[in-house]
Amino acid sequence: MDGECRQPKSPAPSAGVLMSVFFSPPQPLGIFPYPAGLLLLPDCNESTAEAARAALMRGAVPDVMPTAWHFMGDALEGQIDAALAALRDDPSPLAGYNRFVLGGDEAGCRRALHSGDAALQAMTATAMFVQGAVDELPSDTHVHGELRANVLMARAAASIDAGHEADAAARLAEGIAACQHSSPVLAAQLTAQLAQLQPNRPEASVQRTVSLWRSAIALAADTPLPHLRGDLRIGLAVTLHEASGDRRDMLVEAVKTYQDALHHGITLDDTPETYALAQNNIGLAYLSMPMTDAGDKLRHAVAVQSFREALKVYTPETHLEAWASTMLNMANALQYLPSARPEEHLIQAGEPYEQLLEVRNKATDPPGYARLLANQANALAHLGMFQPATEKFTEAHKLLHWHGEADLAASILEQLERINTQLATVAIGGDGSSEGDR
Repeated sequence: MDGECRQPKSPAPSAGVLMSVFFSPPQPLGIFPYPAGLLLLPDCNESTAEAARAALMRGAVPDVMPTAWHFMGDALEGQIDAALAALRDDPSPLAGYNRFVLGGDEAGCRRALHSGDAALQAMTATAMFVQGAVDELPSDTHVHGELRANVLMARAAASIDAGHEADAAARLAEGIAACQHSSPVLAAQLTAQLAQLQPNRPEASVQRTVSLWRSAIALAADTPLPHLRGDLRIGLAVTLHEASGDRRDMLVEAVKTYQDALHHGITLDDTPETYALAQNNIGLAYLSMPMTDAGDKLRHAVAVQSFREALKVYTPETHLEAWASTMLNMANALQYLPSARPEEHLIQAGEPYEQLLEVRNKATDPPGYARLLANQANALAHLGMFQPATEKFTEAHKLLHWHGEADLAASILEQLERINTQLATVAIGGDGSSEGDR
């Protein structure tokens, strides 16, 4: 933008001017992705307007859109040219604002800024800031409800960019209070942003974060907005998971919440990366639970299946680090999977270790390479393949010893000693006498 469209230098409207003469609340601001999330709906007397507004406020695209709002329907479908065409012949300052949002119309921006309408001026200043046309933060003085929440959301984003997270959190909290009754779905999104700003420690902060995620889920309870309900549940699940430590109850709740997310819009086809994250984390949570009863053995098997689901998304070509981490999780899980035929799972574990060793760089990450060797050697030892197990344990020990991993190196020596003891026992027939004495 060339700078012609600036905020007016004329006196600002009085603080008591809160309502716009061009549009009425509530407005679906901030609910949908930009640019549609910045559009304002003009007042409309068409019979379909009430139902259409209610749908938009829930995050749904109405089945029937009033003629005056066709530009919004086009924008929601990504048809920006069609939306601009629908607004082309409308001379109102509000249409000028919407054209600026959709296409950077500077004349429309100026018309909105000089309209004398405090609410429209505030939203135009916000749109200018959001779109990078100006650096001046918008004021929330002359707006309320969901309009004020959007201004505060923009101010919070600026605070985050500047590293002022406490100020951002305060702005978001104000925004939530402003719109939670008029626009619960917007409030849910602001609450999710606030939850992500909370510290992970101490315990009181974790409880605060959990409470915020639960509040966001409740606010968005009936929205059909794609993926929002699932994403909110993922946020809660990750918070519970990271704070669980060795608490079984929190791990169980985290798993249930991950699974709930998978039933609320997180799918392999639509949201593959979030799906993979949830599946990998379900597996990790199950492996973290102590084995106390028969049901836990089943959970161990579910963990392996969850890792396999994640690996439908993670590949060495697209997500190398995530793939390597998930492959290692699955290989380790297979190695200790309770089964009547453990040899099969040990053999299955061997292939992931071999694949990981091919991509793990021994030169740049010798300790990581050594841990892989040790894990693979352990699986081989359980299969009775002692010679290759000994070779891999020996190399792992050297690497760990050379790179200061004394405790791990010592544990590998203990495993080597156990193998040597077992080999010696086999050599003498297992009863203390050599084979020549029998």
